[in-house]
Amino acid sequence: MAMLRVIIRGRCERREFVEPYRQCTAMLEGIGAECCVNPVDTGEPTDFVLFFQSHPQEFSKAELAQLRRNNPFAPFFYVLGVCCEGMLRTTGPLDSPFYRYAHGWTGQEPEQIRRFLTDQPSLFSLPLTAENDEIAQWMDRSAIVRLPGERFVHSGNLTITAPLECLILTHFGPFGNDSAMNRFLFDEYERLGYAPIFSGKALPEAFEGKILADTDDSPPEKILESIQRLCRRFADNDFTVYVDSPRFDEKNGYIQAGVTQVLPKIR
Repeated sequence: MAMLRVIIRGRCERREFVEPYRQCTAMLEGIGAECCVNPVDTGEPTDFVLFFQSHPQEFSKAELAQLRRNNPFAPFFYVLGVCCEGMLRTTGPLDSPFYRYAHGWTGQEPEQIRRFLTDQPSLFSLPLTAENDEIAQWMDRSAIVRLPGERFVHSGNLTITAPLECLILTHFGPFGNDSAMNRFLFDEYERLGYAPIFSGKALPEAFEGKILADTDDSPPEKILESIQRLCRRFADNDFTVYVDSPRFDEKNGYIQAGVTQVLPKIR
């Protein structure tokens, strides 16, 4: 069986790319894939191309066109740095629908790459014509790492119930101004087999299940304060927070406060 080959292009040593790069290379090593970082000759056929793009037009059109000609079936996946904010509006769309801003890295992306490379359904099974809403919905579904019916406990033990309740916060500190986002979360988790409920103005005294919170435009310190209060109150819950473009230090602060995962908002 031929060895899987993955090309990685870009300045992987930049601070914003360190953790995504580490996770991806560890995954590739785990499945025995050959990882070629910034190869001089990109003519050899490859199974997947991963870009860490620091700024717009870092990779020339000629280079990308040649890579595509050599690898017509290999997905191109871009991890975009902070200097690429607004790039899709000003310099045109990427030549691939698959991209993730570094500040929105969820940790689920390496699993999607692994699944593709091992011939399992994944994000990269979608066609190159996939629209943003299809990508966003797939990534949101893939970020749900615990199956419906699994109860989360910090000790690491899981007991099975059916179905697991999912609490969507509509009123808590700065959270819950986007009713459309709350409705989307309700529909998506209900489709996955959860029993979602809206919190309303008064939080329950006790809750056992998955908690979702969509943040507004409050300052990060205010969001952090609300997260800390919630995590103290519901310490043993799986808690997912949706944030609009958090910086690395903000995201890490939320995780340290007790959040299970921080995901980018879905537009």
